[in-house]
Amino acid sequence: MIKKLMMILGTLTLVAGLVYTPVMAQDTEEETPEEKVVTIPEMLSEVEYVTKVKPKKKAVVYYFLRSHSNCGYCVIISGFNNAAYKEMKGKGAELIMLNCDPNTEKAKAWADKSELNFPIVTPETKNKVKVSAEGFGGYPHVVVVTADGTVLKYGRGATGVKELISDWKKMVKEGKKLEREKRKEAEAKKKAAKKKAKKKKAKPADDEATEEDTDLDL
Repeated sequence: MIKKLMMILGTLTLVAGLVYTPVMAQDTEEETPEEKVVTIPEMLSEVEYVTKVKPKKKAVVYYFLRSHSNCGYCVIISGFNNAAYKEMKGKGAELIMLNCDPNTEKAKAWADKSELNFPIVTPETKNKVKVSAEGFGGYPHVVVVTADGTVLKYGRGATGVKELISDWKKMVKEGKKLEREKRKEAEAKKKAAKKKAKKKKAKPADDEATEEDTDLDL
């Protein structure tokens, strides 16, 4: 009889271990730290420029334009780009050329000849600006991103580039809206983390009280 009782107790202990072990593991599981996001302003601080004009360190949206001096369409819309930059400068949007010429010397010759007066990143350092956009290559091609690198929209060819740059006010509004949404999301996560930490801190006291009650019952 005693042998049977011992076997039953052993089985119950094993089952209890299987039930409670995953819960304990979950409580002690460490949260994976979030990967640091390299922002557009940080990337721009690592590049060099063909022109004396530099972009604002802080903007709502950034237009990155791929261009080449041997691209006929790039040359044709250069005057439009100058005018657009003058209009958007300091109003939440930045237009920056990622020059695709073989070297800075050729890039500077084109900038001087066409009197380009907006920020132009040198060919040698353009790859330091890492933006993820479907099919972002060739020229002319433009992509609009927020400060954290989130892609809003992109356009290809002279017509696509001009249309997207012309919509810079709309892109600034979309960028601001996205910023608000991300801020709210971050605040919600912060509150949830504080609540979880507070609950975890109060838990040992509750366990201690339970143990005392058990002793009294005995």
